Amino acid sequence: MKDTNSVQSIERAFQILDLLRDQRREMGVNDIAAHLDLSVTTVHRLLQTLVGVKAVRQNGITKHYGLAPSMLLFGKAVLDQFDFIRSAHPFLGELSKAVGETAFMGILDDFELVYVDHVDSLDHSLRMTPQIGRRQGAHCTSLGKVLLAHLDYQEREAFLARQTFPKLTENTLTTADALRVELDKIRAAGYGFDLEEAENGICCVAAPVIGLEGEVIAAISISGPASRVRNKGIDTLLCDHVVSTAQMIHQHFLT
Repeated sequence: MKDTNSVQSIERAFQILDLLRDQRREMGVNDIAAHLDLSVTTVHRLLQTLVGVKAVRQNGITKHYGLAPSMLLFGKAVLDQFDFIRSAHPFLGELSKAVGETAFMGILDDFELVYVDHVDSLDHSLRMTPQIGRRQGAHCTSLGKVLLAHLDYQEREAFLARQTFPKLTENTLTTADALRVELDKIRAAGYGFDLEEAENGICCVAAPVIGLEGEVIAAISISGPASRVRNKGIDTLLCDHVVSTAQMIHQHFLT
């Protein structure tokens, strides 16, 4: 029983960390307990442990809790393990500069998109918000769909076997059949779009980054306000830039 309780405590502690990460704000004990459907006593006990190991800090004035600055070291350590991110970063910078929009790189983790790098454009006052480490549904983003499209058949079908896909806008694909058709098109074309599927007013185009063994190790994209990227040619100029940049990153790995 003790081992079971220990595992449950660890799981709940990570639920608190995930919640504080996603909310991006300090939260009180009652608020955390309500979000996670846990007792206040349990949450308070876990928070004290997390404070003790410097994963969480408590605001001395509001008494609310937030992620501790030391958590940044864990994020940096994870990113440092991916040498290709550092290697690819200059290419993202050139891509962003060439098209005047924000460039992103993402990977797939447990069928979710995780943003691992970005270069923000300085050409416009209206820009995309940096979101390194943010997780997002893969079914509604250009990066996510490109990565899903290049999974092997069994992995892709495991993803599609999920019963529901959240509808975020009127354009979000929410059925397995619709997504299957979309992923087949993306795999054949070598690029994919997000046409206001994740957020109204935002469009993106992405392409896969191929590793040394021919496997897809990441995807890169250009994102921006829908009217602006459509005027620039999301399916022509921007698409060509994204695809060619992904190919240049691949060639860089080969040298």
